[in-house]
Amino acid sequence: MSANFSAQNLQTDLFLNENQIDNDFKSDIRIEKLFKNGNKDSILIIAEIKNDSLFSIYLKNNTQADLLLIPQDNKLTLIQEALTQDKKWKPIEFWVNSDCGMSYLKKINVISGGIISLNSKKYAGNFKTQVRFKVIINKKSYFSNSIAASINKSKFEKSAWYYKFKEIYYSDKNESEVENILFLNK
Repeated sequence: MSANFSAQNLQTDLFLNENQIDNDFKSDIRIEKLFKNGNKDSILIIAEIKNDSLFSIYLKNNTQADLLLIPQDNKLTLIQEALTQDKKWKPIEFWVNSDCGMSYLKKINVISGGIISLNSKKYAGNFKTQVRFKVIINKKSYFSNSIAASINKSKFEKSAWYYKFKEIYYSDKNESEVENILFLNK
């Protein structure tokens, strides 16, 4: 993916998620306690505020088998969603799959019971809402807990960025197909 991004409106516009896996993460008792009531035989996602600009997201493999993840450029397939005024979850980010084979060289094995961590941008704005993270693993959707947050309402609107990626990568698809791809509705 070779698009030139300027930082001018990334805080307010619908933009792609730029999460990063924390390769130095080591779980501890506090993190383990976050998962105390988790479903057995599932992948569990817990999000919390790390600081004014980042969320920490913890993914636990609560299945009986190891989980092989193939990140894209050290990122998981993930977007943020927020509750609208009418209490419906709506994407405030989108995801673009890389068409470069070099983006998928690193693999991560998450052992049964293992936890990994990643960071994702925390937005700011004047609309108080709840946010959550949607993660796709092996073609299945997983959702984090919801967290109180504030965003700009413009995050709910399709931005020039959205249309730029649509034009570059998905010009042969209709709007519904593009939304399904970019908003991880698989």
